Amino acid sequence: MRKFTSGRALVAATETTLFVVPAGMNADVHLIHMANNGTPTKEGSVYWTDSSQSTDVHFFNAYTFAKGETKSYNNIEFVLEEGDSLKAISEEGSTMSVLVTFDLYPKIGTVNNITSGT
Repeated sequence: MRKFTSGRALVAATETTLFVVPAGMNADVHLIHMANNGTPTKEGSVYWTDSSQSTDVHFFNAYTFAKGETKSYNNIEFVLEEGDSLKAISEEGSTMSVLVTFDLYPKIGTVNNITSGT
């Protein structure tokens, strides 16, 4: 297992891929941090694209950041599988950045037929 941090200065109103989990690997995400680097109040989003279901799961969903505000999800842990990605987008005219810290490790196996209890 190896720890990585991916950081990006976002191009306003443009979807930015923070990272894609390589084939044969899984990633445990531990931190997502987003910052409005000085523009007036603007919205930003960070989301996981689950490649197995073609679904986006939002962490910051058009969250409104005041000028200079930061927001973090830390002490989290969720698993991304090969082909999954984390992406971000910010509002037109914004100056925002995002960083993500994750562990990357070889995929060991799969679990089938998991259902929630009722």
